[in-house]
Amino acid sequence: MNQLPTDQLAAQLRGELVVPGDPGYEDARRVYNGMIDRRPAVIAHCRGVADVVHSVRFAVEHALPVAIRGGGHSVAGHGTCDDGLLVDLSGMRDVRVDPVARTVRVSGGATLADLDANTQLFGLATPSGQVSMTGIAGLALTGGMGMLQRRYGLTCDNLLSADVVTADGTVVTASADSHPELFWALRGGGGNFGVVTSFEFRCHPVGPTILAGMVAWPVEQAPEVLAFLRDFIVTTPEELSADAVIQFAPPLDVIPEEHRGRRLIGIFLRYFGADLDPEVVRPVQEFGSPVLDFIYPMPYVAVQQLLDPLNPNGNLHYWTGEYLPELGTKQIETLASYGATLPTDHSIMQVIPFDSAVTRVEPDATAFSHRQDSWLIHVMGQWTDPADTNRCRTWVKQAGADLRAIGSGDSYLNLVTEDEDVDRVSAFWNEERLERLAKVKARYDPQNTFRFNHNIKPQPA
Repeated sequence: MNQLPTDQLAAQLRGELVVPGDPGYEDARRVYNGMIDRRPAVIAHCRGVADVVHSVRFAVEHALPVAIRGGGHSVAGHGTCDDGLLVDLSGMRDVRVDPVARTVRVSGGATLADLDANTQLFGLATPSGQVSMTGIAGLALTGGMGMLQRRYGLTCDNLLSADVVTADGTVVTASADSHPELFWALRGGGGNFGVVTSFEFRCHPVGPTILAGMVAWPVEQAPEVLAFLRDFIVTTPEELSADAVIQFAPPLDVIPEEHRGRRLIGIFLRYFGADLDPEVVRPVQEFGSPVLDFIYPMPYVAVQQLLDPLNPNGNLHYWTGEYLPELGTKQIETLASYGATLPTDHSIMQVIPFDSAVTRVEPDATAFSHRQDSWLIHVMGQWTDPADTNRCRTWVKQAGADLRAIGSGDSYLNLVTEDEDVDRVSAFWNEERLERLAKVKARYDPQNTFRFNHNIKPQPA
């Protein structure tokens, strides 16, 4: 690797080129998940599309594996690699809003915080995730579950076009009218097809203030709370999102002292109806005897950051994401059982209604394949002491296996940690869809240059 002519690439870039031993290399190679410890041979801090083109062409010429980093938030560590070239887009964070057309153009390294700050200047928002440090690129390309999905769908459902650097260094624009098969594949097929340097999304009127917060009960009441949420959500407007969250109570003044540090089950509420009518969330506040009732009008950008303290960079993570077709007695018992045994005070379980706008999309309209009314279960093992690794991984793996036994077997790939779980990745798309994706892969990346992702191998010639 020391013989690579990196000076040649450095001379072509407007951004900085970093190799092992350079100042800043150790920081540059780190990603969100502290379990990921990889050492790229070359890191290209790109400042524009030309930098990406030069980097990809250099990697192909010298047979280097290519990893792509947007926000670096992939729990599976897809934003880095060993002994390859890392195309780092984190310096490309421009966001440009067209308030008349209600669209936004977002560079490939932008985070959800970048997106929200700019769209909210015009009272607009694009559906995105739940943690503001997340990169928009990885989120959108593999789906994009988030706080507005019941009304406006997934992030990928709102993609209008994308500028892509393909494996031969060509720049193309994918949309409904240009490279339509690539456009279809980008909406749920992950980072398999090229480096997306910018996205154009549809925006919707939201905020600037929404009604949001959490109501919580002791975890022992999880069965009753989950049954209540199941019945409540079907009666609510789509402008209301309500997820159950099981976590350890943080030491906050709003939480009674006797419940701090104990496991709680909360319902995390976000309502952006035009009236912000508090009666919409009143049934949640009046259910049982909550130990926390924290529902207030808040700026939308603040709501999008409420979960950030629970997900800091650098912690050790192992996750899974499972779909349950229903919340029946068995499903609720299983969720309550695992919620009562969260292995560390950083670990979390989230129970998310997957319905309304996300399931009205035709199954073949995008590469994202799961369009059935269901419940998405996010099991997040998170810890700080490496000595806890085996225990936490075992807990997540067992929770995932037990949920799959009573679920659909589908998974949300943005929440899947294991790259080796090839069968699950393939099953997400099913055989027919995977064949179509493999054809797109063969056209735009026939040598599988972009393989640090939930990988789709190109269809053989």
